[in-house]
Amino acid sequence: PVAILAQAPSAAGTGIDRIRTPNQRAMAEPAQKKARTEGYALNINAAVDKEWEAKSFREIAAAPVEALQGIGPKGKEQLEKLKITTVKDLADWKYFKVAQAIAILAPKETAGQRHADTQLNINKAMDKAHETKSLTEILDLPPSALQGLAEWTDKALGELGITNISKLAEFKYAHWAQSICTLADHESADFASK
Repeated sequence: PVAILAQAPSAAGTGIDRIRTPNQRAMAEPAQKKARTEGYALNINAAVDKEWEAKSFREIAAAPVEALQGIGPKGKEQLEKLKITTVKDLADWKYFKVAQAIAILAPKETAGQRHADTQLNINKAMDKAHETKSLTEILDLPPSALQGLAEWTDKALGELGITNISKLAEFKYAHWAQSICTLADHESADFASK
């Protein structure tokens, strides 16, 4: 084995060279990692497949979408048709974000109470035929009512249990992906605290 010289302080404080082999370094690294992670309880084991349980949020965000527990080959295939291949792709998918925003604001809508001068519209998100509908009505529309989603996507999304915009807003895997990516931005690679 190749030896690596490492500087180690001597008892007198002058420093002496000691030799560490790759095996010695490999044995020291897991102990250092364990010391850093010891005492932490945080995990997302029920949201990711077994092989991803020990990974960081950043690693999971960059992982293939099937790293999410419950997305198997069939789900992966349907998501790939929509150009979603990673957990981050799913978190950032604009159609999920639009559906989510509509679903969050729909309960705040008061039927028949639109002010005559209101400028609110989501014309850039909806196909022309649906631009004048209320948020509540939009939730019942098929996903293809969103501008940019062709009719064939209704079948692909239907395979995932998404039959309308409301169900797209509730898609648990997109919520998990979004949460993973949000927390990845707050993760400290070296476990340092601010």
